[in-house]
Order: sequence, then C-alpha cells, then structure tokens
Amino acid sequence: MHYIRFCRPPLVEQGRSGHKTLKLVLTITTDLSDKFLCPHEPIQLSIIGAGAPANPQNGPVPINLTPKNPPTWRAGMRVLKVDVLLPPQPIETVQVRPTSRQLTALITDDISSGTGDGLILPVFADLAPGPNDHICFRSLRLPGGTATLQVEEEMGESMARHVWDGGLTTASFVANMILGQTAPNAGTTTKASLPMLANILQQNDGPLNIMELGCGVGILGLGVARILGVSSHATAEKSTLLMTDLPDAEERTLANIARSADQTACSVMYENLDWEDGKDGIFGPEVTSRAWDLVILSDCTYNDLLPQLVKTLSAVHDHSAKHSSPSNTKILLSTKPRHSDEREFFDLMSKDGWSIQEEVKLPLPVLNDEAQTVEVYLFSKS
Repeated sequence: MHYIRFCRPPLVEQGRSGHKTLKLVLTITTDLSDKFLCPHEPIQLSIIGAGAPANPQNGPVPINLTPKNPPTWRAGMRVLKVDVLLPPQPIETVQVRPTSRQLTALITDDISSGTGDGLILPVFADLAPGPNDHICFRSLRLPGGTATLQVEEEMGESMARHVWDGGLTTASFVANMILGQTAPNAGTTTKASLPMLANILQQNDGPLNIMELGCGVGILGLGVARILGVSSHATAEKSTLLMTDLPDAEERTLANIARSADQTACSVMYENLDWEDGKDGIFGPEVTSRAWDLVILSDCTYNDLLPQLVKTLSAVHDHSAKHSSPSNTKILLSTKPRHSDEREFFDLMSKDGWSIQEEVKLPLPVLNDEAQTVEVYLFSKS
C-alpha cells in the first residue's frame, strides 16, 4: 500500500488578475515513509476540489481541477509540486488521488479483497487557514456505499501520527466481515475468516466493552466503532470503546473522536496508558471502570517494549476477572511483519498463558514491490 501525502499545507495564492492558484507539494510513500513509490509506468493524479452545495442536503459538489493537464508521478521522484488554477466558485476541500480507479483505494473492499496489483490511498485536506492547517485526513467508504470512515493525520513524511498498514487493512477486513459485503474472488478475506471475532462483535446478549492499546490516530478503534454503528446491532448504542496511548497521541485521537462523534453508535473515550504502568496493573479510572470483552491493537509489535505490552494485556485480563469471573477477555492483534524479532511477542504471549484461537493472513496490495501481508490473530487466555 502506498499513500499520497501533503509535504506541507496546501496554499491558496491570490493573483493580480483576481484568479486564485492552489499550490501543492506532494509525495507518495509507504506507511512508514521509508520508501517512495517507484512505478514501472507513470501514474497520473487527479486534483479534486469540493465546494459547498446550494442545498446542504445534497453534500459537497466535486470538481476535477486538473482535467486537461493531470500531474504525473514517475519513477525516481521524491516530491511533486503542482500549481492548480481554481475556479470562481469557492473550494473548501481538496482531494488528491490516482486518476486510475484500479489503483485507488476508495472503499474498504478495495483493500480487504486481496485482488489487484497495488493500491494508493488518496489524501484530503480542508483549505480553510487556521491552527489545524497542518492536518489532512483519509476517507474510505464502508460496505453499502453510504457510510464513510474518516481519520485525521498530520501532514509530512514522519511516520508518527499517521495511518499505518496494519490498522487500515484490519479495519477494512472487519468492515467487510461484519457488514457482509465481501467482494467476489476475495481470496482469504471471507465472512467466515474469523468466526469467533465476528460472534464477539455481533453479540446480542449485552453491551460490548472494547479497549484499544497504542491507538495512534485511531484508525482501527474508530473503524470498529463506526462498523458497529452501521451494523445496526441493538447493543452498539450501549457499548463502549476506550482508546489508549501515550500522551503525545491524545490530541489527534481526541480530534478523530470528535470528527466521528455523530457517526458512531457506541460511547467512545480516550485515556492515557503507559505500558510501563500497565504491566503492573496501574490503570486510569476508565480502564478500571469495567470488564473488557475485547482488547484490540495494531502495528504495536515493532518496539522494544514487548514484555511490557504482554504484561499489560495480562493485567487487563486479570482486572476484568474481578468484574466478571471468569474473565473472557480476548485480544485482537493485527501486525504487518517487518522484522524477525517481532516473533518474540508470540513467545511472550505463550509463556504468559495466551493462545491463538484463530488467525488470518490478509494480502496487502503493493504496487511494484514484493508481496506483503497483514496478519490478524485472536488470542484468549485460560
């Protein structure tokens, strides 16, 4: 998977003739921004603006701003500068995406189907100047075609506070598994891929309490909350999603919770949680307020805190047992294998009494590169 990124905030300049020009500086990289896209053939991009509709009920009106001279990304490029003449009508939001629909990740099915040679995720930004002009967002349509999942991230090439492959792919997979709209020829991505997980998320015998560890910008947790809302299960309105991470993730996570506040049926909250505290069972008031049915985490096995992470998971399990004995806490882990030393996580989980109940490997659509996968596991503890 590759991601179009704004290297700096979009800039609108007023010319002497009264015309406005939109200036963009773009790049296309992997999720960690450690490799630039090097396509075999040039890839044309479309710059699409959206203005306020005459009737607010109709939604934004898209305008192709580059119909005749589309900017093109070529092998060897690290940055692409684009100047676009804006139309007379006001443009509030700009989107940059591949012109080719086949290369564009627009819906969750594009990502989770496992078909195609590679995908590029479009990027969106609001053009209104202000304190958040360094923020862009990603948007995917969920199965059914009407609901969307939107998550803000920061501009630039830093891997911090960005959407990563594991969370994005897993959220897309869960969307198609729960909402029942898996594409034909979907390979391993079928509705029955993780039946135990599907049963947990679709339970009708009471509210569901979900906690996310190391949530980052929140793509997986908010994706699950959005999916539960769209699925129309009666328990979704009484369910809870608690997102946790270190303090430097709090601002962006809270912004994303606010962005999706009117789109999620369950209660979504955030609380800081350091695994150095969690391993000793030291939790905040929200964590300790209830038993947890499911703990989710993605892209969290790449650091040197694996022992602390595993002990934190076990401490959550033990805490839940005090609220609901015996504890039935399950762990949903998604990870994109990058280094062999990540396997230590699984050894530590086994030593701490956790076992894998089900798993699936999701093919990751990568353009002009070696095949990659995102692995998803459901753990339980006896």
